Amino acid sequence: MPPAPLPFDRPSGTATAASPTHDLKNLLAVILGVCEQLAESLDPASEPGELARVGLLAAERAGRLAHRMQAEPPPRPVTPELVPQPEGQGRTVLVVEDDPDLLRLMTTAFARAGFKAYSARNGRLALQLLRALEPDLMVTDIVMPEKEGIATIIEAKQAAPATSVIAISGGGQYGRTGNFLQWAEELGADEVMAKPFPMSQLLTAARVVLDRKAPPAARSAAV
Repeated sequence: MPPAPLPFDRPSGTATAASPTHDLKNLLAVILGVCEQLAESLDPASEPGELARVGLLAAERAGRLAHRMQAEPPPRPVTPELVPQPEGQGRTVLVVEDDPDLLRLMTTAFARAGFKAYSARNGRLALQLLRALEPDLMVTDIVMPEKEGIATIIEAKQAAPATSVIAISGGGQYGRTGNFLQWAEELGADEVMAKPFPMSQLLTAARVVLDRKAPPAARSAAV
């Protein structure tokens, strides 16, 4: 009997908008988030705490190796899905990411940090939410189906100019993370981050970006 698939496995016939390297970077981002949470909650002197720390270091090293991968097959279309998850009571963030596991991890991380978090699986659906919500922050991937991140950022800046933007990317089909993020920054992104990254780094970047626009009196009361 074949082994049961892992929670992150997709059936071989399932359509996906990402290449193997793109999926690998998304998976490493999930692993980084899980190991980071375990390392923070366990006694560092205990064996489980040490294992969590080793796992975190290994995931970070694997992420650096993944950035070196270049050639990838072309993407295939994926059925878009909108997953609104309003949670928390603080400032509003819209997370845009086509990988469902990474989308769930980032949205949950923001909600636990006190943000009111929404999520969307592609840029077209994200812009619908953006116009309705006018969130304080949008975190968007670059390589996505329906409407990719660069076009999403351009339209977001026109539709909701007060919304801050953090662009994230694992490189897409040609592994051009640096190019994608540079374009995103030139076109209006307030911050850019290469996948994979710890969730704590994303939350810190979000607070820094939001504090740049917040009046001094409001910063002490913000998330």
